[in-house]
Amino acid sequence: MSDWLRELGFRARSALRWSLPAWKRTRTLTQVLPRLSPEGRVRAEALAARHDLAAAWSACCSLTDWRESLYVLDLLDRHLPGGLPEGRGLDVGAKNGATLPGLATAQPRGWDAVELDAHRRYLSGATRRAHGERMARSFAGCRFIAGDVRGLEGPWAVVTWLLPFLSEWPVAAWGLPRRVLAPAELLRHVLERLVPGGCLFIVNQAEEVELQRSLLEELGISARALGVLDSPLSPYQRERVGWLIRRG
Repeated sequence: MSDWLRELGFRARSALRWSLPAWKRTRTLTQVLPRLSPEGRVRAEALAARHDLAAAWSACCSLTDWRESLYVLDLLDRHLPGGLPEGRGLDVGAKNGATLPGLATAQPRGWDAVELDAHRRYLSGATRRAHGERMARSFAGCRFIAGDVRGLEGPWAVVTWLLPFLSEWPVAAWGLPRRVLAPAELLRHVLERLVPGGCLFIVNQAEEVELQRSLLEELGISARALGVLDSPLSPYQRERVGWLIRRG
């Protein structure tokens, strides 16, 4: 699809902001566990023993939400450093807010979940925004924001960024115009609003590791490479890699 058609589609989606209610079939942890692999079940039970997942998650999570949030909770539980400062969290590229339960459980603080293409619509007639706002209402101090992260001023104590756009191919695959591809500007904006002692956790597809490394080097940013992020709770087939950036 040409860039001008992607631009037209994005503008149309952004203008048509109405949404039907975000209906979903919610599940409990007991219903979810049999759908996981044996290794995933063991890990999910271990996480449930450490964190309170039952009430809030069961009220707002479909099976897909459970799987994505359990995966994110597992990653943050194992890779985020301790002793993070007080302050809000930020999730960049939140899509429909499916990972918000995992974020708010791993780091119990108010979260801003921001999504540029928030008015993308499902066959049900509900938008990502409607689903994200429903999810945010289930967790104290959380909010779902439709818009560009560059319009937010923070500050934030912890930032998660799953699959940032680093090249035009994924931008085009999601039907977004080329102009939204601004990896250096976006990264600088977020890091400048990270409080001292705060951290940024980035997850890339494994094939994007060199693109991410080059961007960090270009901007003079020191990051700890976490390597492949193995998790028995991953709902994805492709390998993912992680980076941790701590602001001094």
